[in-house]
Amino acid sequence: MLDRSSRNQVQDDRPTDSQSSKYTKTFNEDFEDMWSAVLMSLGDLPLDKINKEKGIIKTGWVEGFSQRKARSIVTDQFLDDYWKERYRITFRISGNNLMSSVKVSCQVQEKARGGSAAYRWERKKSTGEREEEALLRIEEILTEG
Repeated sequence: MLDRSSRNQVQDDRPTDSQSSKYTKTFNEDFEDMWSAVLMSLGDLPLDKINKEKGIIKTGWVEGFSQRKARSIVTDQFLDDYWKERYRITFRISGNNLMSSVKVSCQVQEKARGGSAAYRWERKKSTGEREEEALLRIEEILTEG
């Protein structure tokens, strides 16, 4: 059995650190309105998992480039050789007819552009920016409506 004493909570489908609990916000909205607002906030992000009974919405992987650059004299001279990065966001919605809360967590991975490392995605700690942006978008949608 793994020692989980350093973790504040256990989630069903992935490990998390104690930082993720700070990306939770409670609203004076019912579950249905919160569920709709979260879906609207995702825009055109790909969806991987939707389970309304459990209150879980998980996006698919979104790929881009990391701020991290490959270390090579050749690549520094001729091109911007940035590592690849991808992320997916999980929303956990809970609530009732009077109020509901949403917890946002983001899983981030990166991989090198070349060599054997280019075949492996490695987990990286989220900066929290995507979680905060997601909560802000949800709040904006709820206050507009």
